[in-house]
Amino acid sequence: MQFMLIRTDNDTRTAAADPQAVLDDLLRRLPGGQTNADAPRAPALALAFAQDADARRLKLWPGGEAVTSGPFPADERLPAGFAVFEAPSRAAALAWLQANGVIPAGGDVTLELRETGCPGGCAGIPPGAAGDDTCYAILLRSDAGTERDAIPLQEKLDRLNAFNAIHAAAGTLLAGDGLKSTARGARVRVAKGGASIIDGPFAEAKELIAGFWMIRAPSIDAALDWARTLPYPTGPDVEVEIRPVALIAPLGQHAPVDAATARLREDASVRAEQLDAALRAELAPQPAWDRP
Repeated sequence: MQFMLIRTDNDTRTAAADPQAVLDDLLRRLPGGQTNADAPRAPALALAFAQDADARRLKLWPGGEAVTSGPFPADERLPAGFAVFEAPSRAAALAWLQANGVIPAGGDVTLELRETGCPGGCAGIPPGAAGDDTCYAILLRSDAGTERDAIPLQEKLDRLNAFNAIHAAAGTLLAGDGLKSTARGARVRVAKGGASIIDGPFAEAKELIAGFWMIRAPSIDAALDWARTLPYPTGPDVEVEIRPVALIAPLGQHAPVDAATARLREDASVRAEQLDAALRAELAPQPAWDRP
């Protein structure tokens, strides 16, 4: 199973969370190639975001849009970073985090564990190397539908898969996936040298995300334009946040090839095949009777 470990801003909810500290904290809590079958695997992707003063928030609705520049209100601030990793089960992931949640020098911290995957089975994007390009994350904000794991219409999923496949093949889209509802997740509260677990669901939808895309773009305005073209499977009202990615951790390609790592690679291969099939379907000639 694949999970996302989300690092919130600190308890004071400041906008000044240091990206390097966020990334280091996430990676320190995850293994770097464990051989124990019950332990999580090295992260496939880890990101830390720039301060939200550099972010944009895009709201879309039929016939209109609104763009807001950061910084945003403290009670609506999205995560400071996240890592995507493989674990045999939710219980195994939580047991690892609870056992290894050593408090950092910066004080208390809350981590959120979420199961990845799009309700309805849309294909995720296996992480690709970013190189030296500027990267941006497009974070889909949760709503009542995503929190009940509502399954989008198949035609919406097909449209999204085709869009993702085209942009992944072009090298613009580097990673992406959905998140299951917080009812399947948990929070790990790390304080005073120990860790406690709070099971989901969580009520504060304004601070939750339901999925992400990571892209290359020459500027945040270009990333905003790209986000406008996404065929979101949710909606018709959609809200996303576009954040510059300050730091990207090396991918976990050097983890031992044990059963868990092999499953992760097999999953990435299946997703790649799904995307390739979606791309072929998008580019295939339409029958004469089906052309507009």
